[in-house]
Amino acid sequence: MKRLSGVAASPGTGVALAYVYTPDLFEIRSEGVADPDKAVAELADALAALAADLDEAAASTSGAAAEILRAQAAIARDPALRAAAAPAVRSGEQPARAVLAAGERFATELERTGNDYLTARAPDVRHICDLAARGLAGAPPRLPPRPIEPCVLVAEDLMPADTAGLDASLVLGIATESGSRTSHTSVVARGLGIPAVVGIRGLLDVVRNGGAIGIDGGAGFIVIDPDAATQRQLSSAGTELRARRERMRTAAGTGPAATADGQRIEVAANVRSVKELRSALAEGAEAVGLLRTELFYIDRDRPPSLDEQIALLREMHGMLGGRRLIVRTFDIGADKQVPFLPARPERNPELGVRGIRLAELHPELLDTQLRAVAATAALGPTAVMAPMVTTADEARWFRSRVVASGMPDVVEVGVMVEVPALALTAEELAGCVDFVSIGTNDLTQYLMAADRREADLGGFQDPFVPALLRAVAMVCRAGARRFWIGVCGEAAADPAWALLAVGLGVTELSMQADTIPAVRAALRGVTLDACRDAAMLALKATDPDQARGIARALLKESP
Repeated sequence: MKRLSGVAASPGTGVALAYVYTPDLFEIRSEGVADPDKAVAELADALAALAADLDEAAASTSGAAAEILRAQAAIARDPALRAAAAPAVRSGEQPARAVLAAGERFATELERTGNDYLTARAPDVRHICDLAARGLAGAPPRLPPRPIEPCVLVAEDLMPADTAGLDASLVLGIATESGSRTSHTSVVARGLGIPAVVGIRGLLDVVRNGGAIGIDGGAGFIVIDPDAATQRQLSSAGTELRARRERMRTAAGTGPAATADGQRIEVAANVRSVKELRSALAEGAEAVGLLRTELFYIDRDRPPSLDEQIALLREMHGMLGGRRLIVRTFDIGADKQVPFLPARPERNPELGVRGIRLAELHPELLDTQLRAVAATAALGPTAVMAPMVTTADEARWFRSRVVASGMPDVVEVGVMVEVPALALTAEELAGCVDFVSIGTNDLTQYLMAADRREADLGGFQDPFVPALLRAVAMVCRAGARRFWIGVCGEAAADPAWALLAVGLGVTELSMQADTIPAVRAALRGVTLDACRDAAMLALKATDPDQARGIARALLKESP
């Protein structure tokens, strides 16, 4: 029995036989090309055909997989890739070998940036160049994994085309040697509800095809050839997780979420696609509290058109059936860059031009987005909010753009509270906004001066740190009778933390789909006064453990 650790990518446990997936190798001719101009044209044609194939594949799927396939089509269509490979082809190099070399240079440059998002895109570039090279070399296409019995899928890495058709009833887990929590394998695994651990060094050196393997995607480890006790433990944990989720769904009840004494608290969902919205509604979401629109912009060679944005919003309104949709304008910048905007080298992108700061530099992008919201606002309750707002002046500027877009008066206008400066001066937002939504992820990061992606600083990201609780309390006091307050950061998904937030004055909580039932159930078991009393005690806590203990004691009173 051997245990290997990696990155916890998708929660859940299971035990099955290993299905080791290794794409077929292919050969490239060693001789040079006779007609370099013709070979360059073949290179261009191959990349264009690949982009078209990926667009077609994206059209036949949905959710995260479709978004990823469209992003990869944009890479294949990028003229910079073709331009980087062309000189070697004109010098007589086989186009297949030239495109592989160009892709490797691009991928290495992305990895050297140290930026998590850009590093996670390096495998995409390599994959696109591998697919193009296969076509240019006349090799068979890369065949995706297709297990015929329950398994844990093991690979160096998996590409969107590999995972798009996976059967979650057969693939009980995914383990890869490469990848991060933001890599495509992780995103797709979470979307399919498959336990996954990625970034396991030396994985392929020790796993044998057909051997027994256990996986714990929540804790981030696999066990090769697990003994009987470990198999029972992992199987039991998986069964208990599924049973606990069912118990939470039952305890969550139906209808509007509220405390035991009837205080209405809207429990909404953070979504980025139609597929995620469908899952959230199935889990009991009452609204969309955060539509992450920037993911509609990333990995495209041009911004989404007005018609494209209207189509997306129209489809979501149709699914919501009269429930509120809060559209966050694009939060581009930092780790979320877009190819169609000029590169902006920044010494510290997290403190740089992002969110509303970028919108002020490119108001035409914001105006198009706001016009799309305005065009669909009659389809259901709608709100729009801006990210990374630091001052009331920025909030006023944002509201002026909203008004200029022709937005109906019934559309609520809000801003994200992520910057400590805005938390400290939130009372100045009176008259500027109808609501605020607290983004606890970034607010904690900035309060604690600790990069939330840095593993060594993970202790600072605790949502129960006194600084965050007191900042939330400050915003709630500022908003009393002036504007309503929601929370859309990950802290809202913790039932114990959510009860403290309600006690402080938060009336809307927005979170990932699978955490909705637990929060709804927690609310049903406590009164508003109990939440207020616990919140007042937690504000006096001197460390996160003390505040967490107060919240969990209250949570125990809930079913």
